[in-house]
Amino acid sequence: MGIYVDAFYKLKESILGNDFLILMAALVALAFMLVTLSLANSIKRRTKEWKKNKNVKFSKFLLRGTSRFYTLFVTMISIFPLLGMLGTVIGLLGLDLASGDMNNIKTNFFVALTSTAWGIIFSVIFKVLHAWIADNVEEQIETAKKMTEEFEQ
Repeated sequence: MGIYVDAFYKLKESILGNDFLILMAALVALAFMLVTLSLANSIKRRTKEWKKNKNVKFSKFLLRGTSRFYTLFVTMISIFPLLGMLGTVIGLLGLDLASGDMNNIKTNFFVALTSTAWGIIFSVIFKVLHAWIADNVEEQIETAKKMTEEFEQ
């Protein structure tokens, strides 16, 4: 039981220490997802209002914002495995096998493996979230595109 507790605390320390860049990327991806959802919901709520007022500028603004944040969110998902690999390479570059210092070897291997693990974990989490929101967001983007085209004619 004690070995599992130690492993948990080491993983917690790694995401708050060595793998801080991956944690920051996860927070940015979460922010992009929330902004995307907020903009998509604005499109959904304002559809009837747009049809009455034909506010082209506002519909274009929401369309551009939703499309951009959605693209950034999807891009962030593909960055997590790359950040994990970067952490792996950095951890392995710090290895000094010639010195025979086992603590140095253990520490650098731990950094390498946890970076890979966090990259994969966050990638999976955000891929699932993407699958959950994709249909709704893409539908609202198409709605906004159609309405903008109608207004411009």
